[in-house]
Amino acid sequence: MTSDHLVRLDRSQPPGNLERLGTLALLLSWLLLNGSTLGWLIRTVQDISRFNQVILLAGVALLLVQGVRHRQQFRFSEVPNLRWSPLLLLLGSTIGTIAAQWLLMLDQIPVVFALLGTYGLLGLFLESSVWRKGLPIGAAIALILPFGVQYSTGLGFPARILTAHLVEFLLKSWHVAALSSEDIIVLDTGIAQVDLPCSGLKSLWAGTVFLLVATWLERRQFGLRWLGLFVINLAMLIIANVARVLTLVLVAHVWHQSAIAEVLHVPLGVITFVAACGVSLFLLRWVPRSIAASLSDREQTNTVENAKRSMILAACLLAFTVVPHPPAPAVPPDVTTLNWSIAAQPQTIPLTSTEQTFFASYPGVVAHKQRFAYQGLTGSVLLVSSPSLQVHHAPELCLIGSGFSLDRITPQPFVAGPLTRWLSLNDGKQTALYWFQAPHQTTGDFLTRFWQEASRHESSWTLVSILLDEFHQPDDPTLQVLVTDIYRSLNQLLQKA
Repeated sequence: MTSDHLVRLDRSQPPGNLERLGTLALLLSWLLLNGSTLGWLIRTVQDISRFNQVILLAGVALLLVQGVRHRQQFRFSEVPNLRWSPLLLLLGSTIGTIAAQWLLMLDQIPVVFALLGTYGLLGLFLESSVWRKGLPIGAAIALILPFGVQYSTGLGFPARILTAHLVEFLLKSWHVAALSSEDIIVLDTGIAQVDLPCSGLKSLWAGTVFLLVATWLERRQFGLRWLGLFVINLAMLIIANVARVLTLVLVAHVWHQSAIAEVLHVPLGVITFVAACGVSLFLLRWVPRSIAASLSDREQTNTVENAKRSMILAACLLAFTVVPHPPAPAVPPDVTTLNWSIAAQPQTIPLTSTEQTFFASYPGVVAHKQRFAYQGLTGSVLLVSSPSLQVHHAPELCLIGSGFSLDRITPQPFVAGPLTRWLSLNDGKQTALYWFQAPHQTTGDFLTRFWQEASRHESSWTLVSILLDEFHQPDDPTLQVLVTDIYRSLNQLLQKA
């Protein structure tokens, strides 16, 4: 008898109708509990590129072929065989799914828990030795599907921001002036962009899958030692990626060797990733090997007891469905009704074709642009209210893409309260500034704006982006009045929403 055994079934007797009813109730309760979460995965797979869909189908086909080839090893029970390990994974993942939905607005995290719980449910119908052997593969699939189909959104975006912030911190500690803004690093000598391959998310994902596959091939146990190695593996991958980005920024923008940086970009990433995985593979030797557990199937329970336990477990899962879902994001305010207190002569101007196309692809977004003139200050202001993080971004990226040259960017507090980002453009000929405003917080830092939404503290944000026709210092009294009026007028609108 194995240590995680709760109930054993006598497979020499076919299951009765009552037992089948209990099994059906258990499966339906699991689908009802996770239907919306797994539905997100299905919709996301439909939206990915054809190439990625083909790769995904090839992976599914490979699993099916392997399952048919080794079908003698998969002896499924028609009724659940309650054991501690799969049962704890099932219930723990259920709790994790609900907690992730309430605590984080990141769609991939609940899907990971739902897939892990699905493998836990599968363990109730498989032999213990087979289920334990496939646990690393099941965990790898749970990570591959939600993160493999979405890199540019979800965690990929904040991963780039965090990498840029870490590199900025290290540069400042070496007395190199730098400021990270979204996924770029602004230096006196140029702008370094932390693109998607530099985010580190793919290396974290691939390194985790590598560790899981190595654990499966080496037949190592999941336990505290493995969990410690998992944390060490993640830390090494993060350090390796930050070191790579830092090296490229130093070579290209501090030492002005852009050609060398271009040559180093790919091999440096491969070398650091292989080195981190090599260390993890070496440390895996200290994780004990698993002891294969086999089922004897000698103990018998009657039909009523088997059905009763299945019904109880199904009732537990159904009880989780009564937990209310987190509230939907707040409806963005109608910024087209913003009223100016000062005589700025605001006039509505149309969005550019690029802006119209971009904002139209996201439902619920309200974008409004105005032209103003106030006591010698002339320019335009763009207001973008959105319930979705994907719509907002640091405006300097659009300015750079539109042909503006960025001279300097600094965090700038204003008398009215907002902490903005002030930009000098085109060799000091023009000025821009922006901030993100919510009902209870205002910031110029995109990472702060992201985390406040992801952690469900502030769900509705408005981007305020001002482009002035001429250069103005941030302490210009007229500019102070202008920013104060926009900030306070928008705050009144947000409080009413």
